[in-house]
Amino acid sequence: MKLIFADASPFARKVRVLILELGLKDSVELQDPGAVTPVSNNDQLNAINPLGMVPALELDNGESLYDSPVICEYLNQIADGPFFPVDSMRRIHTLGLQALGDGILDLSVALRYESAIRPQELQWQNWIDHQNEKIERALDVLEKRCTQFESTPLIGEITIACVLGYRDFRFATTDWRVGRPALTQWFDLIMQRDSLASTIPA
Repeated sequence: MKLIFADASPFARKVRVLILELGLKDSVELQDPGAVTPVSNNDQLNAINPLGMVPALELDNGESLYDSPVICEYLNQIADGPFFPVDSMRRIHTLGLQALGDGILDLSVALRYESAIRPQELQWQNWIDHQNEKIERALDVLEKRCTQFESTPLIGEITIACVLGYRDFRFATTDWRVGRPALTQWFDLIMQRDSLASTIPA
């Protein structure tokens, strides 16, 4: 298998973390396709994922999987992993947590592109402010919920760890830790896992 990824992508990081947690490091080749932005074409990536987005997983039979929730569930299945519970309500809870985390990441990546790629004279401050408000609300929800997170992380907790790591990486000037002591403590603890510590973007 071949994972098409970008080091800075929090969605790709989630997959890379799961690869390490599942012991699949020697089974998945990591391949960086080079520059990937919403306003450029990358032929190598487009051939695997027509949406032109990372991550994408190319299977040995040539089939491609995307995006990160699908890839993660596939890897968990082939490795008989514990990260997607079978019990219906427990599964719904962890998928819901993953969805909340992915939503924060969608907003955060969009904000990153807005500030880093869109010409300054075209940037829409009202839109930026509203996206930031959504992120702050979601982080407040995580502050309340994190004391009930699984003691052994599932895909939901892994996603949230990648969310907070991405906020540190791209939005360090707006510290998510302020006013969120429980979430800060949880993050410090989960970051002791080798899979997360070894995939921090540079």
